[in-house]
Amino acid sequence: MALPSALPSLSSRAARCTAVLLAVALCTGASRLVRPPVQDAPMAHGPNQAGPNAAALDAVWAAEQEWLLSMRRGDTTALRRILSSDHIHVGTNGRLRHKSELLLALQRRQVRFLTYDVTSYDIRITGTAAIVSGTYHTQLERQGVREISQGRYLRVWLRDDGGWRLMAHQLTAGLVPRGRP
Repeated sequence: MALPSALPSLSSRAARCTAVLLAVALCTGASRLVRPPVQDAPMAHGPNQAGPNAAALDAVWAAEQEWLLSMRRGDTTALRRILSSDHIHVGTNGRLRHKSELLLALQRRQVRFLTYDVTSYDIRITGTAAIVSGTYHTQLERQGVREISQGRYLRVWLRDDGGWRLMAHQLTAGLVPRGRP
């Protein structure tokens, strides 16, 4: 099958790869190549079907769930184990807190989560690092004042001998369009 004449001359390797992918798509009748969607509405699920990364994806998702539960409960003992020793947290107000500062704020109930829900997520693993991004919705009490926050988050997990440890967490509050994770 000849490639469409509208394609420019293909001299680079990237251009040749693009042409091959386009040819495969045209030959198989596919109108477009599709990236798997971001997982919406997180819930308990069975074994991940992601091939060789399946076990790692499941382990990161389990660590995420343990972290969420610990944050909801204000369980600083569990968080001490989950957070890496050099953990940094950037809140919605841009404030940077290190592990000890975050744990102290939770322990003193300066920040208390009434709800903390992940509304969508995407996990990407490379070597011993995992990047988890998605959207969240939370109700919290900060210095005795109730707040509602929703937006996007980014967490970086590192795997060590003890399992996955949360190294960095950043929140960006804002309007999250419905149906657009």
